[in-house]
Amino acid sequence: MNDLKKRFSLIRRTALLAAVLILASCVQIGSKVDAEYSDIYSREMFDTGYRFINDRYISAVSLRDLSISGLAGLHQIDSNLDVRPANDNIEVRYRNRTVGRLATPRNDEPEAWSQATVDVISIARAASPSLADARAETVFKAVFDGVLSPLDKFSRYDDAETASEKRAYRDGFGGIGVTIAKEDTDAVILSVTEGGPAAVAGVIEQDRITHIEGETIAPWTQRRLVEALRGPINSAVSFTVARAGAPAPVVIALTRQHVVPETVEARRENGIAIVRLIGFNVDSAKDLRRIVQRQMRSPEGPPTGFVLDLRSNPGGRLDVSIDVADIFMDAGDITVTRGRHPGSQQAFAASRGDETAQRPIVILINGNSASAAEIVTAALQDHGRAVVIGTNSFGKGTVQSVLRLPNNGEITLTWSRFLAPSGYRLHELGVLPTVCTHGGGDLKSADALVPAVRDGQNVLAGQFGNWRATGNTDTADRAGLRQICPSDGGSPDVDVALASAIITDQGLYSSLLRQADTSVAHR
Repeated sequence: MNDLKKRFSLIRRTALLAAVLILASCVQIGSKVDAEYSDIYSREMFDTGYRFINDRYISAVSLRDLSISGLAGLHQIDSNLDVRPANDNIEVRYRNRTVGRLATPRNDEPEAWSQATVDVISIARAASPSLADARAETVFKAVFDGVLSPLDKFSRYDDAETASEKRAYRDGFGGIGVTIAKEDTDAVILSVTEGGPAAVAGVIEQDRITHIEGETIAPWTQRRLVEALRGPINSAVSFTVARAGAPAPVVIALTRQHVVPETVEARRENGIAIVRLIGFNVDSAKDLRRIVQRQMRSPEGPPTGFVLDLRSNPGGRLDVSIDVADIFMDAGDITVTRGRHPGSQQAFAASRGDETAQRPIVILINGNSASAAEIVTAALQDHGRAVVIGTNSFGKGTVQSVLRLPNNGEITLTWSRFLAPSGYRLHELGVLPTVCTHGGGDLKSADALVPAVRDGQNVLAGQFGNWRATGNTDTADRAGLRQICPSDGGSPDVDVALASAIITDQGLYSSLLRQADTSVAHR
């Protein structure tokens, strides 16, 4: 890692690009989910998207190949359409008859290929009634799905509606601060965000919303319900709730505020803080730090240790993963990212004190722990800061850059890979737990597992050398390594019980910690 640090400048968190390197376009013409197709609108969309792909994808691309792949996607709108390369031309066929040709651009410039894309679509629209009647969004999705499909499974196009939902999770939205589920005639409030507008107005869990702005919600869908409760920040909304024990319905009026979905929850069992982190959005690190500090200042006294449950955590924002790891570290490398674009070559290190004062940490992972969750796990494991138990993680070791398009949709594009502090590439490999709980067999309880772990059973220390070898770049090699503790998506209670037992047994914890610690090798 020292060599990597020499090659890549250390960038402080304050200089991070936002989100999973979210790159919001300055070009924004409002939501056009149901807009009519036009050449001018389409040229703006394809210009924006093609420039982004050409500039930022992790490896060099051929816009010729990607554009033709995108145009072939028009087949999804009308199966009679066939767009294909023909020598120095792009040929458009309809019902097996050539209806037009266009000379292919002589260079790989985004502007040339975006214009060619619009021109070919025009030829195809003249021949295909289905395409001629298609709304703009239908055409954009067909083309961009085709453009991005040859790249990798994490690069994708989202329409405006889908992108809006994802931005709301990452960055928050104007709302009231509840989670809610539509039922037959009303909707039940499942949770209320601490300090949010609903909590301040006195809304409680299990309240049942019956009306919004005086209108019954009985025939509404879940989506319509959510859309009615969300809205511009500082706008007003009123709704009626039925509350158990209340003699009459309660009408609540409040003002929407910026709300970020909660991703952290904590409880204490037998003196150990068990903290679950379900994702990495804009507030995750801040909320986690607040919860850790609250646990450390508890009237019960600081916890004996922390169990950080990252099972089935799909990841999220890169900058937040750095901040989460930093909560538990005094110093040291967290991750390095490498890609084609100069801005993708970065190194990140801890810069704050350990909020837990070096208390024991056990991290729980499974086969659905991915991306940002893997960055945190690998950093704490490599630095001898946490014992990891569970199964192999997902192995999603790439960073995506996100561009908002003129239609308020988004392109999510892979632009770099990240490495663990010890230097191994996590992509398609993941993190190997210190203690494997895969399968269980006869060891389905903590009472059985703890003695087995003390005897070295289920402990994978001997496998870390091969796992961390930087030469593990062959696909078959990685696939073989992943069979050491095959990933699964389970969250058995025994993982939590085993973690607590390991924290309680200081000798066992220290022994397991040393077996996965590589800090001496990369200090």
